[in-house]
Amino acid sequence: MTDLSPPLTVAFDGPVTAARHISVLAGLSGRFRTTRSETTLTPDVLVVDGTIPDWPAACAGARAVLVDRPRPGMAELPDAPLFFADSGYATAPAWTAELPRIRASLDDTVAIVESTVAVPHPDGLSDGLFSQLALLRDLFGTNVPLTPSAVTPGRGYLLTGSAGTAVVSLSGTVGPPGLTLTTVAPADRWHITMPAPGTARSAVVTQFTADGAHTARPRFESPRRALWRTIHTHLTEYQPACSAHQLASALPDLTTIACVLATHEGWCGDGYDHRRSPVGVWTNGG
Repeated sequence: MTDLSPPLTVAFDGPVTAARHISVLAGLSGRFRTTRSETTLTPDVLVVDGTIPDWPAACAGARAVLVDRPRPGMAELPDAPLFFADSGYATAPAWTAELPRIRASLDDTVAIVESTVAVPHPDGLSDGLFSQLALLRDLFGTNVPLTPSAVTPGRGYLLTGSAGTAVVSLSGTVGPPGLTLTTVAPADRWHITMPAPGTARSAVVTQFTADGAHTARPRFESPRRALWRTIHTHLTEYQPACSAHQLASALPDLTTIACVLATHEGWCGDGYDHRRSPVGVWTNGG
């Protein structure tokens, strides 16, 4: 069915966000139309750079805001538009299609969830961890508390925690970009391999049971394109967006990122010295 509604207008807060999203929007020209922020007082969607601390000041008048590369430091969101977050791997179509079955395999069982993400540059470790935390939110329906077991600034991290009866382990490193996630439960095991989020290559989602391995059909679309489709559906058909897309749901995750990566001294702004935790061991240096 052809969408006869006019395209939604999209503005950017600067050239960085435009460069990261404009090529994706070019493939959705029937749904979105890019425009200059200074010539559009009320764009349907404004894309802002979350690495700039004063980004909320640019949000006045927008119907919705997409925060690209969200960073710690915000306790609450401004009053006004609907806020989306670019959560990277969490919007991969192959992942979202199989998510209900993966989630069901963890119900009321003792399970293990393990994920490793690699980013091409140390500055991307925050983005990699943000994506991993969004995947956990998808799996368990809530933010998962985690403790840093090892953090080497500029090189990587290892976090451990639990969600109900499930044991969780997340690690991040610098290298060729990609993400893996494995769940182990008594009845089956899932293994997900995701390519770099900027590509349309499909994630590979495989379930292992007593009957053998079954790989879900591939879905060739980048996570960012899928995110923009979801934003369009939400704004034009008023369908609710899942928590992985909403910045409000991710605020506790940003606090976790602040504790792990934004501060290498162990202080998380909560009055507790995490360097003295009997569980967390911080490695400052090599």
